[in-house]
Amino acid sequence: MRQNRASLVRRTSELTNLQFALLLAVPVVCFLILVIAYPLGYALWLSLENVQFFGGYQADFVGLANYSDVLNDSAFWHSTWISVRFTAESVILTLLVGMGLALILNRPMRGRALVRAIVILPWAVSPYGAGIVFQYLVQGQTGLATAIAYLLGSPNAINLLTQRWIVELLAIGNAWNIAPLLAFFLLANMATTPRRLYDLAAIDRMKRWEIFRHVTLPPLRFTLFVFTCIVMVFSLRVFDYVYTMSRGGPGDASEVLTYQLYKVSFQDLNLGYGAAMSFYLLGLILISTALLYVLWGRHETQ
Repeated sequence: MRQNRASLVRRTSELTNLQFALLLAVPVVCFLILVIAYPLGYALWLSLENVQFFGGYQADFVGLANYSDVLNDSAFWHSTWISVRFTAESVILTLLVGMGLALILNRPMRGRALVRAIVILPWAVSPYGAGIVFQYLVQGQTGLATAIAYLLGSPNAINLLTQRWIVELLAIGNAWNIAPLLAFFLLANMATTPRRLYDLAAIDRMKRWEIFRHVTLPPLRFTLFVFTCIVMVFSLRVFDYVYTMSRGGPGDASEVLTYQLYKVSFQDLNLGYGAAMSFYLLGLILISTALLYVLWGRHETQ
């Protein structure tokens, strides 16, 4: 009787799997509330206020007026288009460069470990540093194009920081920074593909493109989808890289939405308007990822 009672007490004092999981999740939930929910709630409150600093701090409730003003702002729509264009080009370049690097690194070669270490180096560079590097590479005085022109005997400097090409140059630098990480994840996926599949493809005399399409690519599609989402989100929210490379210029040719937010919130000190604009940026990110999931990801997760 006593033994049964002791075992019953011991059994009731033990945590179930659900209770243990909830116990572990409570600190994480509290942390997320502190670092996400509070700033998000404060930004929502700011977006409904007209905040003024001149002549003393003053915040007046204006409701949805800030959201309406943002929609009627041509600078907002211009920055949105620049962000979408920059993001689309960054995603395409990152996928192409990352896939190309993975295919090259997957081939047997001498000093492969050293080559892989060199390839991953751009990912170790911060976006701030990448912006500085590419600014020197594309401007007229120190640019790579100018150096090549001088080697060919031309006395003229070539400045690539123009309104026509600045978004493309930003996308190239962004892809240079992110693509090595994608390459190594794809390389890890390729290592799990059974070798016998390539042997069977050789027996069937499949061409290189057919081998890539039917053997190499299928196991990589989910990784490509995940990284497409990651690169898209990173590109839509990037600021430091754009700030150091072009500062939104020349003119307003590279004023992405985050840079426009910086100008409105921290230069003009229009915090309510900037907060409302930030929620449009959040909506753009959520809609883009949801659309990508519907068009692509849903087929990969089934």
